[in-house]
Amino acid sequence: GNPAACAALGKLALWADRLGEAESLLVLAGDTDQSRADLYATRLRRAEWNEAAQLCEELGDDGRKPLLERLAEGPALGVTGERAQLLFERIWPAPLIKVKLNGTPVVMMIDTGTPGLMVDPMAVTQYRVTPLAGQRLTPWTGTRVAVKNALVQKLEIGGVVFTHVPAGVLSLRKLSLEVSPQSAPVLGVIGMDVLRHFAVTFDYPRRRFELAPLASAAGTAGTRVPFELWGENELTTWGSINGGRRMAMTLATGLPEGGVGAPDPVFEELGIKSGGVSKLVKGAGSWLQGRPWTQVNVASLTLGRAAFDKLPGWSGAMEPVEMWRHGVRRDALLGPGILRGRRTTIDWAKRELVFED
Repeated sequence: GNPAACAALGKLALWADRLGEAESLLVLAGDTDQSRADLYATRLRRAEWNEAAQLCEELGDDGRKPLLERLAEGPALGVTGERAQLLFERIWPAPLIKVKLNGTPVVMMIDTGTPGLMVDPMAVTQYRVTPLAGQRLTPWTGTRVAVKNALVQKLEIGGVVFTHVPAGVLSLRKLSLEVSPQSAPVLGVIGMDVLRHFAVTFDYPRRRFELAPLASAAGTAGTRVPFELWGENELTTWGSINGGRRMAMTLATGLPEGGVGAPDPVFEELGIKSGGVSKLVKGAGSWLQGRPWTQVNVASLTLGRAAFDKLPGWSGAMEPVEMWRHGVRRDALLGPGILRGRRTTIDWAKRELVFED
């Protein structure tokens, strides 16, 4: 019956994806800022659109209300098909695949660092994406970006079809120049709301992206690293950089050309500094956060029993304000650099990343 204890236990239940338990505890916790934010995230994950709409205004997310009300009216997001297997268009500097948006082939980026689906304004005008009223902020690769509400009627990834998918509209022109120069433009970003319906595999050695039934990941052999789901849908695991202290890190597969990204103070604490020939990337940092990032070299990274060495890093590739967004310190982002040379599967049922050499 202690409100602070209920709020803390509710947060842990949310991170463990035990949503019914989380909701009960967070309701008991009452009206504190952090417990209300966690309750809002719980209701969004449970697709309780009407209940989430009642909370969005007091939590400063007024612009999402028209989208939530439209989702409550239905029809619900639909998923047909059991498996998909397709080749990556590119695996570096970020994973890109070709999908069909309302029947038209387009290139999209796979990014676990954003909760939902994002599309470029050109997709709205040319491919019949339904625009909705309202504008909101959404997490994306260590910062928050403003997106307009929309609804995608049909998204096809190989043999899997998603219908009535909530989306955000954001110009992706600069992203496209950064991750797909002189190639087909990137017109969308596929985030967690889509990916969570399947066991997801990034097979970098074979340049393949795979979706499979959730239960199929249970038998995957490899090094398993547990993760938690923070907030709305942020895949967060624990590890250490260069043998330092234990840190929470969020997987963001769309972090361009990076293995690890962190605010400047985190790398300074670890004694990681840019070399004399470091470069400032004026693409990714500038279009995401309005300032360039500094390139650094990360000698070692450990996540549970998985170990990585010689990773490219970006100092500044996470806003300092995002470190305490969930009331518990989070220090870094993990980019596609940890996927290279490995077959990596996200096992949602067991909440584990599975790394196969």
